[in-house]
Amino acid sequence: PVLYYVIPRDGEYDIEIKDAIYRGREDFVYRIALGELPFITGIWPMGGQAGAATAIQLTGWNLGVTTLTPVAKGAGIVPVSVMQGKLISNHVPFQVDTLPECMEREPNDQAETAQPVTLPVIVNGRIDKPGDWDVFRIEGHAGETVVAEVYARRLGSPLDSVLKLTDAAGKELATNDDSVDKSEGLMTHHADSFLMITLPASGTYYLHLGDTVHQGGPEYGYRLRIGRPRPDFVLRVVPSTIVVRNSATVPITVYAIRRDGFAGAINLALKDAPGYALGGAQVPAGQDQVQLTLVVPQLLAKDAPPAPFMLHMEGRATIGGREIVRPAVPAEEMMQAFLYKQLVPAQDCQVAVVGRWMARNTIKIQSTTPVKIVAGGTGRLMVSAPPNLPQDAVSMELNDAPAGITIASTVAGRDGVEVMFQCDATKAKAGLKGNLLMNVFAERTPPAGAGGAGAAKAVKRRAPMGMLPAIPFEVVER
Repeated sequence: PVLYYVIPRDGEYDIEIKDAIYRGREDFVYRIALGELPFITGIWPMGGQAGAATAIQLTGWNLGVTTLTPVAKGAGIVPVSVMQGKLISNHVPFQVDTLPECMEREPNDQAETAQPVTLPVIVNGRIDKPGDWDVFRIEGHAGETVVAEVYARRLGSPLDSVLKLTDAAGKELATNDDSVDKSEGLMTHHADSFLMITLPASGTYYLHLGDTVHQGGPEYGYRLRIGRPRPDFVLRVVPSTIVVRNSATVPITVYAIRRDGFAGAINLALKDAPGYALGGAQVPAGQDQVQLTLVVPQLLAKDAPPAPFMLHMEGRATIGGREIVRPAVPAEEMMQAFLYKQLVPAQDCQVAVVGRWMARNTIKIQSTTPVKIVAGGTGRLMVSAPPNLPQDAVSMELNDAPAGITIASTVAGRDGVEVMFQCDATKAKAGLKGNLLMNVFAERTPPAGAGGAGAAKAVKRRAPMGMLPAIPFEVVER
């Protein structure tokens, strides 16, 4: 929370800080800045074109200036702030894009007075007053795909936008209120709108933008992108801190946040990480997350545990015949209000290798991957058995398996251990792809206790041997 207040007269004043629902613990810490501080409450416009000087009007407290003219070279969201004496204000987001830009012009409250725009374009506008609608006229062609996306709440505007697309006769073709952007780590109300539609016919269309709860005012600014899709993706890798035993294999999760309908496969790779390896390093086409494995280097007995290692991962995909490379940003999956999960970015991904030297898991995957599992049937995987254990002393267990995929049996044979997977076709449909994570155990039955009829029965014991590298799979038709 932020309070602004003009002190009416000299005297003593109290400020009270408490938890909103009256909780308290030793980790409920805070810092408060109090005084005649510079604070930006709004900027206009909320973005500009890359390479161009954009004159920004500032509103706020104790700023000393009313305008700024930043020049940003690359596309993205950059922070804007001001200095007042030795004090620096808060940072507010300023969006930079490469598309042509224009300003919204009133009156444009209905189709008859709609503002014509030429695509592609970014419109800088405001919902000026409660109940206001901004309507834009576009010309389209049959079969053309058009995207309309609002940036408002993500830029600090209170606007809770809603978008509607109508044809020339006023028939509503598409509408959207809120669109979730998982790349916005701590956002609690995803209130920006997004539409993507293939136009049914050539002609005139109208795009209507308003506030869902009919609010408005000078601070209700927005940026509206209208044009063809720009397929892209961003990546988040969880967790951002990995503590792992020497030479072990650990699971990690990569989330793909897809933009403008991009649905292709994304290949993952580590950068400058000698000795480290990924298993199952692909986000399958059409999916937004995958569990994979990270194998850390094997230390010798004489080696001291290394310092934490900064791990860097990237994803590559082909979009429109061109290879696109994006970094996998470290993040933590956090839950808010016992319901909402958010991917909160971290500064870096650190891997700490702990524990003394231990032998690497010697079980190897012998089958060709991806493993083909028949919908409603089975799939077969062969793995080698450790040379120091009988083959029937090895057992496997799936870790967080996809719904409908189970292990039907494990059978030891001359060539290794055969793992048979079972697929429930009602839960796992043909076309499903991903990775299977399997924990490996060594099992043995100690000798039964002596002492006649009352002796305790021998109980089978098992010891964990680690995790196999992720096993790519695909559910196929019979």
